[in-house]
Amino acid sequence: MKKIIIVLFMPFIMYGQTNFNLGLIGSYEWPTTEGSDIWGWVDGNGNEYALVGLNDGFSCVNLSNPSNPLEEFYISDINSTWRDIKTWGNYAYVTTEADAGLLIVDLTDMTGGTYWHVSSFVHPTNGSSVEFTAAHNIYIDEDGIAYIFGASSNLGISPADGAIFLDVAANATAPAYLGEWDEQYIHDGMARGDTMYAGCIYTGELYVVDVSNKSNPTVLGTHSTPNNFTHNAWVSDNGNFVFTTDEQSDAYLAAYDIQNINNIQEVDRIQSNPGELSIPHNTHVDGNFLITSYYRDGTTVHDITYPNNMIQVAYYDSYSGAGNGFDGCWGTYPFLPSGLIISSEINSSANQSAKLMIYERGFVQACYLEGNVTDALTGNALTGASVEILNTTLANSSSSNLLGDYISGTANSATYDVVFSKPGYLTDTLSANLTNGVITILDAFLQPLVSFVANGMVIDVAGNGIANADVVIYNNDFTFTMTTDANGNFSINSMYEGGYEVIAGKWGYITSCDNEYIDASSSITITLEEGYYDDFIFDFGWTVNGNASTGLWERGEPEGTILAVWQGTSYGALEFNPELDVSLDCGDFAFVTGNGGGSAGNDDVDDGNTVLTSPVFDAINNSANYLEYYKWFAIGGGNGNSSDELTVSISNGITTVLLETITLNSSPLNSWTYSVFDMSQYITPTTTMQLIIETADLGSGDLIEAAFDKFAITNTIPTINEQELTTDKGKLIKVVDVLGRSLNSTEKTPLFYIYENGVVEKRIVIQ
Repeated sequence: MKKIIIVLFMPFIMYGQTNFNLGLIGSYEWPTTEGSDIWGWVDGNGNEYALVGLNDGFSCVNLSNPSNPLEEFYISDINSTWRDIKTWGNYAYVTTEADAGLLIVDLTDMTGGTYWHVSSFVHPTNGSSVEFTAAHNIYIDEDGIAYIFGASSNLGISPADGAIFLDVAANATAPAYLGEWDEQYIHDGMARGDTMYAGCIYTGELYVVDVSNKSNPTVLGTHSTPNNFTHNAWVSDNGNFVFTTDEQSDAYLAAYDIQNINNIQEVDRIQSNPGELSIPHNTHVDGNFLITSYYRDGTTVHDITYPNNMIQVAYYDSYSGAGNGFDGCWGTYPFLPSGLIISSEINSSANQSAKLMIYERGFVQACYLEGNVTDALTGNALTGASVEILNTTLANSSSSNLLGDYISGTANSATYDVVFSKPGYLTDTLSANLTNGVITILDAFLQPLVSFVANGMVIDVAGNGIANADVVIYNNDFTFTMTTDANGNFSINSMYEGGYEVIAGKWGYITSCDNEYIDASSSITITLEEGYYDDFIFDFGWTVNGNASTGLWERGEPEGTILAVWQGTSYGALEFNPELDVSLDCGDFAFVTGNGGGSAGNDDVDDGNTVLTSPVFDAINNSANYLEYYKWFAIGGGNGNSSDELTVSISNGITTVLLETITLNSSPLNSWTYSVFDMSQYITPTTTMQLIIETADLGSGDLIEAAFDKFAITNTIPTINEQELTTDKGKLIKVVDVLGRSLNSTEKTPLFYIYENGVVEKRIVIQ
């Protein structure tokens, strides 16, 4: 059975990124530590430096010869994953979430021997003071006001975890405390003039705050960001727009018009590498460009000349891996007078060492494409028409608005084919000569298609109509869903000629997936074989029970989550809720325990159990012998000795038998694994069989996720590769691992079978 993916819109995906319009000219590596954020500095002679945060300290690197950078000095400090740097005059200011206070470094001393750790700051007029030993981030504005974000203290003090304002201009080494804003936690932010732009990550909102009165800041406006996990914010040079990142998998860069601060409007959003799950981190406005660090996608550049039409024009993918882990590029700094862009790597090389990357620019302003799409017969504007520029390294697909207008563009000048399409219309391809920095107008007039009535039937192998069968017929433009009548017939009143995926199913039959070209002369006939199969593209009536407060079983397309750190334990970037269902089935659906996405702990199983029960099936009349399915179990945190588990049981209506139990010590976890059982070896088959899948959080503080997919009952065992294995007792037997893994005699699992003549003779555990 082939895999069919249902999509109404296919985003542009870049595979195998390396670099585009951004060239690496030098690097510097710290082999025994990991990296964090970065800033730049220029001395009085015009020499440029990279100021780099490391887990174990702070480094200053001379960029006078960018192809051969040299470290001037290194200051050891308390180990911390987070270290952020800004400058004022000849001083660098470094915050960390370790209890090191504010590190102030005199950059005129290139031995690195002149620095201070300061944790107490006094108000210059009223004598009030604040103390902090740790902070997540820092920004210093053009007036020498330092904004300390996410501060905390090990001294029993309760400083603002929003922003603390310090005056570093008046006294660089003993900054004065001016005030604070603590309405929300600020993860990162910046300020210009009397306005602070704050990424309030836990509320998922951009906050714009008037800080003209440092002792009494006031909120001017707020706006939620696309993924509700607002990491950082940066204002445009003219002050009319703000740009944000959300520190989430497959999240967006977003642009907001703040000219009316009482009515902030999002005007555009864009993903650097959609569908690849990468996570944006820090973004900076550099004139008409937005320079952004992506954890596993490196450094990206977007043209923001027109903030409502952001266009990617360059990237350098500095990390060999992909996906949504917290590896690779941490930060980037684009403001050096030479035009160099410098980026800090957490762990870009094979030995996981920190690295400074030095790039030269090869990008210019984008080519802008605008126009209008109308109905060729009526002249009416067409809303939602798709516009795609073909044969580009980086594409910016778009769609027409309510007036039929669209905006798009691409990075480099050339003549391109532009495809205009809309459901119900003939697709049209036009040519456009696009030039960097120039807006090209291209209008399209689409011819409407002629619809027709399509009739079909779902039948069994004997040719009898199957009543109440579910049917879905779809392509990128149209989706038709229906249920057959008492005679197995269905009808689509307004269908259009084209290629379609055709899927039909019913409980008690094997779901059928196929693709067909359908026109006015087509007769759609779908044949279903008897049996039991469910990949959950249809709702066949599985029931959910349980008392968990969150994470109950639900049917849907899985929304992946990542577990990075939980209760002080690092899990790297462990996939927790699956991002994809099992391959080679119909559609993308599965049953999962909570499907809210976000972080790993957002919608996992909490404070109770959740039970998934199949509809009743007849194991006698269907001659069904073998039960197959795929399951997923993920567990993290807790006390390391969790009794939480995933169980699969079978009932014949009289008795219930446990088939398998997956626990913390099972292998593998956090992946789809296949199971198959000969039911007759466990329970007496009846006409009232049911499968029961249960998991629970029993109060040990664990994160728990489970998933279930591709259920089937067949009367023949699936064909699986065999291999010979000599056990530790010296007996040579044929052993198969239903996952196709390489086995050794020390593994213990209930999923090994002895095969004789292609038939399972005995189910064994390797001892």
